Amino acid sequence: MAQTAAAKRDAARFSWLRALLFTLILVGLVSVAAGEDWKFDVAALAICATGFGFFFLAFSGGMHFGITFANFLAVYACTFFFFRESNFPKASHGPAIIALAMPVLVFLGACFVRFRQINAVLHARRRREITALPAHWRWIPGVAAVGAATFALPRLHLAASDQEVALLVSMAVVSGFIAYAARDVVLLLNDVALIFEGVAHRIDRLMIPMTAFMTLYSLLVVVFACLYRLAEMSAETPQFLTDSADHFLSFGEAMYFSIITLSTVGYGDIVPVGQLVRLLAAGQVIVGLLLLLFGFSEIARMSDEERAAPPAAPKLPD
Repeated sequence: MAQTAAAKRDAARFSWLRALLFTLILVGLVSVAAGEDWKFDVAALAICATGFGFFFLAFSGGMHFGITFANFLAVYACTFFFFRESNFPKASHGPAIIALAMPVLVFLGACFVRFRQINAVLHARRRREITALPAHWRWIPGVAAVGAATFALPRLHLAASDQEVALLVSMAVVSGFIAYAARDVVLLLNDVALIFEGVAHRIDRLMIPMTAFMTLYSLLVVVFACLYRLAEMSAETPQFLTDSADHFLSFGEAMYFSIITLSTVGYGDIVPVGQLVRLLAAGQVIVGLLLLLFGFSEIARMSDEERAAPPAAPKLPD
């Protein structure tokens, strides 16, 4: 019993660490891609890590719950950076960091104040299977209305200080909606996590056909890339055009062309002009379509077998 309890604690600790690392990587990726300086990136990571740490410890629900909350934080960070860049470009870093932190901290404060109520409802909902999402979205129209209203601000040609005030006021209104609907937000996170957990379980069952598909896919990419190179090596003139000019493909370019041909994307940046390579490309497209049919067939077969299998007994939390 003692070993079992210790194993559960270790699993919970590892789950928490993985979810936290996922949060930091995801939010860090968004922050760096947004083009902010390192101080703003560090502040964004600290805000989201603090929010995740408090929330996950207060309402521990496993790795899927943590990853769902991490994803919500990343979506929030993306939305904030988008609206700041579009409607408040002159706002300095200080007010922007306060505006970024405001909804997160207000949400955590509302969860702390209503902890017992939220926790009781949360544990009750985890004991049943989610078949449909209830109406936990009533706070989204208000937040969306605030965001839509900010698009009128650039037409006003506000000074930097006025943009900072407008940004803080907008995020304060958003924080009010979040605080009012904190319970609904937590329940939405929980329901999405349960759905994600079910999808992850089904993905585990589909790993066999997915692995077979990816193995065949990679094999075909390599084989046809080599055939393209051999076709060019056997010819005296280039067999492809790039930027409307004759060009001998490198092996890396042959791999790239093989991938986009097998996936039937065809960007048009590399064009086969030789008869042999055109024949090879046509054959690769046909093989790629057959491979897609095989993949869909195997996935459908596994899904039918899963539906035909007897349902497993519900698993209640400890």
